[in-house]
Amino acid sequence: MTDVFQKAKIIFIYNSLKDEVHTKSLIDKWKTEKTFYFPVIDNNNLQFRKYTSDGNMNKSSLGIYEPEGDNFTDYKKVDLIIVPGVAFDRKMNRLGRGKGYYDRFLPKLSAPKAGICFDFQLRDQIPSETNDIKMDYIISENEIIW
Repeated sequence: MTDVFQKAKIIFIYNSLKDEVHTKSLIDKWKTEKTFYFPVIDNNNLQFRKYTSDGNMNKSSLGIYEPEGDNFTDYKKVDLIIVPGVAFDRKMNRLGRGKGYYDRFLPKLSAPKAGICFDFQLRDQIPSETNDIKMDYIISENEIIW
């Protein structure tokens, strides 16, 4: 996974909520070498917009800070997407918050999908459905699965 991240130039990543793995320090460390895009809920669909600075963000109705600007749609240029989740399992399944935003969006990308989580969120098995999109990597505090 580290090799995939090192080579990636355009990364879709989330702006973490209080109960998610925090992404801010990773973004701050790499923002001069990589271009990060944050998710935005637009007409009940997940879109991504370029993150330029914290001052260029608006608080959404869900309480998430989202970047201003245009939606990024050249999905072939995306090198990696880092995905949040409520839980993941060792079979590469992801359990989200129930709205299906990522499950509807992820089929648009061919880029590797990496779920990141705390150790307590990684299980041997979680419920999954046929429309759930599997991760290519799952990274917890003490484990990397691919």
